[in-house]
Amino acid sequence: MISVVIPLYNKEHSIRATIDSVLGQTCKDFEVVVVDDGSTDDSASVVKECARFDSRVRLIEKGNGGVSSARNEGIRQAKYELIAFLDADDVWEPDYLETLWKLYCDFPNAGIWGLGWGWMKNGNRSYPSFPGMENDSRGMVSSVWEKGLIYWTSSSSSSKTLLMEIGMFDERISHGEDTDVWIKLLMQRGGAFHNTPKAFYQLDAENRAMNRNIPLEKLYIYYFEKYETWRKENASFRHFIDKECMWWLFPYYLSDSHNSDVHRILNQIDLKEYKFSFRFRFAFPRLYSLLKRVRAVK
Repeated sequence: MISVVIPLYNKEHSIRATIDSVLGQTCKDFEVVVVDDGSTDDSASVVKECARFDSRVRLIEKGNGGVSSARNEGIRQAKYELIAFLDADDVWEPDYLETLWKLYCDFPNAGIWGLGWGWMKNGNRSYPSFPGMENDSRGMVSSVWEKGLIYWTSSSSSSKTLLMEIGMFDERISHGEDTDVWIKLLMQRGGAFHNTPKAFYQLDAENRAMNRNIPLEKLYIYYFEKYETWRKENASFRHFIDKECMWWLFPYYLSDSHNSDVHRILNQIDLKEYKFSFRFRFAFPRLYSLLKRVRAVK
């Protein structure tokens, strides 16, 4: 019924809890496709041990090609049409798949199905709020770009057929590759969402990508031109993607204000469309950064 795709790279201390959160689901009709992307620790051994006790767990081993490559292999190997994504250090509530399946059945024409999510650190949980969305609301999402990024990888799913039609995950990208796919799915079919938190991002997990320096060409906004037509045709999307770019690009601009790729992207954005703080940060990057640090201390 559901294929759970988990990309894996050096997560030996967290992958068991992630798999256990799937095996403990109230919905039992699923498979777990773990794609080991050339781990150099004992991650694969942990998965093999899980597979010995539960035949629904399947390990696929491949050379290191990045998270997009691993997810794509999982999509290709999936047996079922509905594919639920889960990262190797995140966890689900026991009724995650049951809740997802109901959303999928009620809104079959969507391109993406998402559930609410939150953060977890030292056992404490916190949750984002989305503009115009009440707790436990569900249905097709209207004005999705005004709500910000409500879809998150470990609480999102799509159909194998549609994922393959849009080209799956861009293997040039390792950060924001999920956002790139969600954009394409939303533009094609729109999305359904149930705003009840059922998945959790573990902030204190090992080897978190957010803790590493990222080459600019590995970011999804580096390929900004692929969104050109949608930016011209949809003002709400243009504002969403432009703000995403300004947020991602500022650290690179701060370290090298002459970076040609940063300017290539920024030159396509009309800063006059946005509030003063966006213009200020790129006009006076070091002063803006200093003021932001001072405000954080207060």
